[in-house]
Amino acid sequence: MSDNSKVPDHHHPARGQENREMYGEIAALVGTLAKTFALEESVAAAGLESGALTLNFAADANGNRYVAASYAGRTARIYKDAIKHADPGP
Repeated sequence: MSDNSKVPDHHHPARGQENREMYGEIAALVGTLAKTFALEESVAAAGLESGALTLNFAADANGNRYVAASYAGRTARIYKDAIKHADPGP
């Protein structure tokens, strides 16, 4: 009997599908952040990596969950189906 617990995730069919979905969701989020802050996707990704673009999970007064995003002094709330800017931006 073999021990598959040491098989890398990318070799496990179910985990591979989960990883592809996760990367797709992350790519969509980076694209949304880029659009929100009028950036190129590569700049948004670099901002996330460097900490210049920050994300936090939060809920509004009605209990609706959103991602609070901040970049260069600007903030936005990213809901499942909407983006709300807290300030007018440039």
